[in-house]
Amino acid sequence: MKRWRLISLGLGMAILLGSTYISSVYAQGRGQGFRPCPYAPYQCPITGVCKPMTITGTVSRVFTETLDDKAYPGMAIKVDSKDKGQVHVHLGPVWYLERQEFDLSSGQEVTVQGICVDEAGKIRLVAASVTAGNNVLMLRDLEGRPMWEAWRRR
Repeated sequence: MKRWRLISLGLGMAILLGSTYISSVYAQGRGQGFRPCPYAPYQCPITGVCKPMTITGTVSRVFTETLDDKAYPGMAIKVDSKDKGQVHVHLGPVWYLERQEFDLSSGQEVTVQGICVDEAGKIRLVAASVTAGNNVLMLRDLEGRPMWEAWRRR
């Protein structure tokens, strides 16, 4: 009788420990735990070339891009502007933009404010805000720090 009691107690403990381990493995779903942000505040790669810029035009293409092997995929748009031609605009990481109630599509009129980088005659714009109709999508503050960063400096 004692032996059966010890066996059932050992079996009960094994089931209890096993179910605790299994539940902790499956608890690491989307939105759980800490995920460090790989993006750093935007710093101009070429000193003296970056300057504020505002363009108005029509979105010709919405696509994803990866700026670095370690970075999450980012969203970008091509804007056909009357005075600047076609401008490549980097918005931000896809995971952040999916959580915003903002939809961009081809043919939409937008106004983009941001930091302009001229790379070998091609204009690239890192967007700080995008305005489409009455909607405004804020992406970066006045110093270029992304809104998706957890810590902000004063």
